[in-house]
Formats: sequence, structure tokens, C-alpha cells
Amino acid sequence: MEKQALRTEKQRFSMEGPTLIKILACFAIILIFWFIPPVAPLTQVGMRVIGVFIGVILLLSLVDTVWPAMLALVLLSRTGVAALNATIAGSLGSWIIYFVLMSFIMTHALNESGFTDRLVGKFMSMKFVSKGPWIFTFSMATLGMLLSCFMDQVPATAFMLAFVSKVYKELGYSGNDEYPHLANILTVFGVNIGGAMTPISHSLAILGIGIYEGATGQTLSLFSYLAFGVPTGLILFVLMCVTARIIARPDMSRFRDFKIENVLKHQGPMTLREGTTAFIFFATVAMWILPGILKMFSGAAWVNTLNGFGITFWAILSVVAMAVVSIDGKPVLDVKTVVNKNINWGILLFISIGVYLGSAMSAESTGIVAAIQENIVPLTQNVSASVVVFVIAVAAILMTNFASNVSTITVMTGVGVALALSSGGVINPVGIALVTTMSGSCAYLLPSSFATIAMLHGDGYSSRNQIYLYGIIMIVVTSLIIGFVGYPIGCALTGG
Repeated sequence: MEKQALRTEKQRFSMEGPTLIKILACFAIILIFWFIPPVAPLTQVGMRVIGVFIGVILLLSLVDTVWPAMLALVLLSRTGVAALNATIAGSLGSWIIYFVLMSFIMTHALNESGFTDRLVGKFMSMKFVSKGPWIFTFSMATLGMLLSCFMDQVPATAFMLAFVSKVYKELGYSGNDEYPHLANILTVFGVNIGGAMTPISHSLAILGIGIYEGATGQTLSLFSYLAFGVPTGLILFVLMCVTARIIARPDMSRFRDFKIENVLKHQGPMTLREGTTAFIFFATVAMWILPGILKMFSGAAWVNTLNGFGITFWAILSVVAMAVVSIDGKPVLDVKTVVNKNINWGILLFISIGVYLGSAMSAESTGIVAAIQENIVPLTQNVSASVVVFVIAVAAILMTNFASNVSTITVMTGVGVALALSSGGVINPVGIALVTTMSGSCAYLLPSSFATIAMLHGDGYSSRNQIYLYGIIMIVVTSLIIGFVGYPIGCALTGG
């Protein structure tokens, strides 16, 4: 028996066939571009960077989201675009990674303090919420949108799915009923739209901003993103609700005796710890936005100094304040524990290489921007800029609904900005960067698109057929609104 046990425990090298095929195919793509002779103005460096770009994006989308990001640094260092130390500094050393890390910590603090529960209780207790079943349903979706405006979409989705599940149980709905199918979709889609509206605590928006800044050398303020994202997102949200109201016919008769108080947590007076956390969080958000607003009205030296601090400055101060300020002998937030146990380091590595890949593609030594200017821009000269932007928006939204949103924003923002820079001012770089970034954040369809959609598909109260129906509708609506409404707003922000 002992010998048999030893035989069964013997280890061997093995890997699932499909995974091995994907890895080999991605490496084959990299090798092909490594040795293909370049066609001017592309350089050999450019061909190799393109190969690494395509291969790594596919690995990140199809195989794993961590080790390909590490491998990319080594591969890029051998292309000639930069040395290894420079690739590390340009990825993990980017301000974006530190800002996203600080945002994660701040959001965790807000949730841990109980402020999120209080916000939900206050909003859902408002009299208008209980005016009717449809108003209540749209209010839950609105709540999801509001929460995700200032916190990451994944925890916002987890919170909202748990909350609406309590509502369904109180009403007596099962997973086979149409109402929870619809309410789940509206709630999670609302979360994704809210997350696309603002860059506050949102790594996807910060990724797009970072790619734009790396390619152009120009800054893009959080206020500019907000001024573009909020009106565009609100239009999307309203159209989503109108579409649901026209199409859906769920049984809402069970709302007659429903009392929202039965599913809300009892809220006592706000504690000093909760209030302090909320004050530090929202004061920091104000300092992220205020400099951009002031710059619109004044060019005074102190305004320029305030803008010079940057958003990461205030984010770091916020986390330090939470760690230093103590109540009853304990810090507002145990930052050491949060960093060690609650931070998703994998997504930080994922984002870091996304930012650097975009910068590498735009490097002058690659000749990629020159190639776009010579070969692609002439194809767009007889087509209006709005049509070109719409096509890019459609491509970004389709890509993000079938593949990773980080990959989508990396690819489409890099390509879009490069095209804009080569267009001689016909296409606005800021406008196109905002379009591709928001488009890449609007996932509705497949589980592979975004973790929130995977959570929606996996929830017991969801219907995949309904997700596909409303997802396809929202893909069409989002493409039209971001392309034809959002882009002009983005251009107006820079006078383009």
C-alpha cells in the first residue's frame, strides 16, 4: 500500500493542451515579428515592439494576467526600445501604479468604516424610491452607478448584488422570475457606467490617461475626464433605463406589501471613525478635481503650483493621514494590514505593463507613429473625423466586450492617440483618448470582458439570454453616444 501511495504521488510535468497551444501561438507571433524585415518608416525595433505588443496582449487576455506582464519587461528590453531598468521604471515606476494603489487603500477604508452602508441606507430610504416598482428598480441601478463613481467597480458590484439579493428574497422572487433578471442587469450595467464616468479610484480610466500622457507628453486632468465622462455616462444611463422600460414586462405585483426597511441595515449615529474616514476621502477627491477647475479661470502662480502637485500627491497624503490620525488609540486605517492582505497586486502589474506598452508603441525609434501617418492617415482624409472616431469607438466597445478591458484600453488608446497625432489636427488627441478609455470601460456582454460581467453571469438571479439581449442593445447605444456626443465634449475641453 505504501509503495502504491508513493507511485500515485509521483509528480510529472504537465499542462492543459489548450493552454499550451495558446502560449506557443503567442510566442510564435512574437518570433515572427522579431525576424520580419521592416518596411520603412517602420524600424526593426518597431517590428519587434509590435510583435511583443500583440503577443503579450493575447497572453494577458487568454492565458494569465500576471506573468505575461513580467515577461513583457524582459522582451521589450531586447527589442531595443529601452533597457530593462528603463522598462521597469516606466511600468512599475509610473505614477499611475502608485495612484491606483493609494486609491485601492482609500476605497477599502471607506467601505470598512461603514460609510458605504450608510450611503445605501440614506438613498434607499428616500420617499421617491418607494413611489412605484419601476422607480424602485431604477433607484437600485442609480445607487450602483453612484457607488461606482467613487469606488472600484468590482467591490461595488459585489456589494450591490448582495443588496438586491436581499430585496428579491423579501419580495419572494426566485432565480426563474423575470424581474430579478432585469434588475440584476440594470444594477450591474449601472455600476459599469458609473465606473466609466469618473477616474476616481478607477484603474481603467487612469490607465487611459497614463497612455495618453506617455504618448503626448501632455497632462490630462481628472476634471477634464469628469467633464467628459459624467454627461456622457448620464445619457447612457438614462437611455438604458428607457430601453428597459420599453422592452421589459416583468411581474411587479409583489411590490404591493414591500417595505424597504426590512432589507436595510440599521444605522446608528455616525461614529467619529466613520466621519473622519469620509472627510479625508472626499477632501482628497476635491483636491484631485479643484486644481483643474481653478486652472480654467485663473493663471495665477498659486493655481499653477497647486496643479503642479498632481493627483498622486494628495492620494499619498490621504493614506498617510488615515494611518497617522488615531481614535481611541487605533489609527483610522491599519494601512500595513490592508497592504499585506487586501491589495490586488496582480491588477497593478497588469496595469503597469499596459501603460508602458502604450508608451513603447509611440517611441520615435519604432517608426510606428510615422507609419500610421504615412499609410493610415491618408485613408481617413476623405472621411469626416466624426466617422473615424465612431469607428474607433465601435472597435473599442466590441473589443472590450469580448476581451479584457485593460487590453482594449491599452490597444485602442495607443492606436487612437497615434492616429490623432498624425492627423494634422483633424482628430483631437484628448478627445480620442477619452473616447477609447470610456469605451474600453463599458463592458456589458461576455464574462471575459470584465469581472463585474462575470459576476453578473454567475449570479443565481441572472439570465444569460437577457444579459446578451440588453448587452447587445447597450453596445449599439454606447457606440453612438460616446462617438457622436462624448467626442465633441472631449474636443470642447481643449478647444479642439
